[in-house]
Amino acid sequence: MCGRYTIRGLLGDVMDVFAPLKTELDESLWRPRYNVAPSQDVAVVRLNARGERVLGLVRWGLVPSWTRDTPKVRPINARSETAPTSGMFRQALARRRCLVPADGFFEWQVVSSKVKQPYFFTTNTGLFAFAGIWERWTQPGTETPVDTCAILTTDANDVVKPVHARMPVILQASDHARWIDRETPEQDLPAMLRPFPAQHMQSRTVSRHVNAPANDDEVCIVTSEAS
Repeated sequence: MCGRYTIRGLLGDVMDVFAPLKTELDESLWRPRYNVAPSQDVAVVRLNARGERVLGLVRWGLVPSWTRDTPKVRPINARSETAPTSGMFRQALARRRCLVPADGFFEWQVVSSKVKQPYFFTTNTGLFAFAGIWERWTQPGTETPVDTCAILTTDANDVVKPVHARMPVILQASDHARWIDRETPEQDLPAMLRPFPAQHMQSRTVSRHVNAPANDDEVCIVTSEAS
């Protein structure tokens, strides 16, 4: 799964890596994030009606457009293997795919019934993109649409597997354009949804400071000895 991640670079870094790219974000409000958590607004790259790449904010926790009542469950992840046939995810996967920029993510290893040790995972590429899907939902009683997203997951590679059985899908840079292109045939999508090569990833144990979503600072990624 993917329940927390980091994006620590400057807005300009994101603009460069995912170019050509327009942005709806105010650079003065952009700041490094060390503990991005569910239900928060997160930056995603998607195509607008003119086919241009745009960086904007959506809420992390998917609500399908056809949802009538305020949902009790807002999935933050979607299994890549079952998303194509899931009533919750299949429409978004077919037509509303996005890139979720990040430069690291966290998983927790169960040490005991009361203790979970957080690990921080990064890649040799620095800034990368999770495979995301998004939806636009209008809350009952309002006229203001809310855009929401989920991150696709896959089997863990050999770096993540000792900690967790699943990992977020990290797209190859060469697949970014095809992933967000609405015209990409659905049968071409599974080939992009593979575990990221283990030889290009590394991990380390970090402080349980990251366990609290309110903690969003450099301490979250400081190396700590495993308990």
